[in-house]
Amino acid sequence: MTVALLRSDLQTSRERLFAPLGALNDEQFRHVPAGETWSIATHLAHLLRVERTFTGRAALALTHDEPRIEATGSANDGDPALAQSLAVPQIIHGMQAARRALDELLARCDDAMLERAIVHPRFGRMTVAQVAARMAAHEREHAADVERLAAQAPPTRRVIIPLAQRT
Repeated sequence: MTVALLRSDLQTSRERLFAPLGALNDEQFRHVPAGETWSIATHLAHLLRVERTFTGRAALALTHDEPRIEATGSANDGDPALAQSLAVPQIIHGMQAARRALDELLARCDDAMLERAIVHPRFGRMTVAQVAARMAAHEREHAADVERLAAQAPPTRRVIIPLAQRT
């Protein structure tokens, strides 16, 4: 896969993820429907943590010869708490910064750099290109959940009172 295709795939996955979020308020972001375990905010916090981690790993692959890295799957257990400790705008801004970092890393890559790799205990050898492709695929998986949760979000209970001009 080329740098241009990877960057395009990442942009498309992010657009899909963010599409249903514009009309939601904080209460709706944090709502966990019956039978679910994660809110939209939890999905976003998880994606933020994972993308930061794997972008750092991809950067490591560019400076080291196939470094072995540790698995962090158990950190998923902390994502609901992370989502509760951060304001939704913080999560969104963090996600945008993490994506910029990954995009900038890819923009610096040539074909040979895309083939540099890390060695993950569960996923095995992963090239920089595979890391980027995995981030887009991971985001698409969560986008489907976010779309479903956004459709199930309860109507807002807040009343917005328009300001009236003084006469």
